[in-house]
Amino acid sequence: MVIFEQDFEEMLRNHQASLDDRKKFTALVKDLFPDQAKNVNLLLMAYNMGIAQDIQTASHINNTFAFRYVKQLMDDFGMSHVNADWIVSVWCFCYGAKVLGKACDISVQKQGSGPAIQGEQSSSGKAYGDLFTYERSHKGKGLAVTGFQGNKNQTIIFQNRTGNTPVVEIADDSFSNSPTEEAILTEGIAYIGRNAFSGCNKLHQVVLPISIEEIEDSAFENCSSLKSISLPMALKTIGDGALKGTGLRTIAIPRSVFWLGDGLVADCQSMEHVTIPENIGGIPDRMFEGCTNLKKVELHEKLGAIGERAFFGCSSLDFIVIPDSVKQIGQDAFTNTDKQFIIQCSFGSYAEEYARKNKFKYQLV
Repeated sequence: MVIFEQDFEEMLRNHQASLDDRKKFTALVKDLFPDQAKNVNLLLMAYNMGIAQDIQTASHINNTFAFRYVKQLMDDFGMSHVNADWIVSVWCFCYGAKVLGKACDISVQKQGSGPAIQGEQSSSGKAYGDLFTYERSHKGKGLAVTGFQGNKNQTIIFQNRTGNTPVVEIADDSFSNSPTEEAILTEGIAYIGRNAFSGCNKLHQVVLPISIEEIEDSAFENCSSLKSISLPMALKTIGDGALKGTGLRTIAIPRSVFWLGDGLVADCQSMEHVTIPENIGGIPDRMFEGCTNLKKVELHEKLGAIGERAFFGCSSLDFIVIPDSVKQIGQDAFTNTDKQFIIQCSFGSYAEEYARKNKFKYQLV
């Protein structure tokens, strides 16, 4: 490995926290490599696409994972194949393999010596993008993916255009109950339709670009192998039961989201801890129903309502702190929680009145 890659790896080891601060990371890279403007620009272009965060959450950094970044750098930024291949492999190997110790199939090759990351091809000789089927999108200007005709359908990289036409949507029911194990969506796709991946019980990795705005009803329902998902910061709405019955252990709802559907993560029996962000004014009906392993819920001080059956059947939940701002709690919101379940609340609050009326144990705090 040449000097630049070695220095970049050392920088990442010593300053991992900088990856969470765009301004700090940018300044650090420029300060450490003042005479390598080209390499710095390549590094930052990949960084700004979110490659560091995706490497952090990836279970296995393979050719499929890396190729979507190579393709996006070439398609969206006009980067040469040589440069795109090199910088993506530097990120995957230096950060993923060396710093984080992730399983990684990618090595770094000298620029111009041949690609470290191979393009996706089909056994029929068709270009990868030609293996998808499409229809006109009803959501945005462009096409919606309706299916995939390739033989290697365990890992699918969803292209953001076919020819000169943008692809903006994964259509309703398009991959429901399919054997898909990894779904990697490229930047530009904004909508995931109803039941798009529902019942894909082998699906364990989903990579969503920052362009995703809407995830519709039951999009990932019963994807029982899906244990984590990073929701993008531009996301606006998440539909009913979109993540119901998945293997999620927790969920981080972006501050950009202004609407959540009912039963969003119901029956997620591995879920343990949830924090409700301030942009969510009320917990929808049945949101956590059947989350039998849920132990800790953090509610913000501006929350206004808790919906019907919101925590019904959360048998491991033994307490919850309800802020004074809550003025409405739906029927059976806390039915069948832990036998020792206690509501912690303020004197004279709506939560105290609710606890008294429904004969729940409560503690004034």
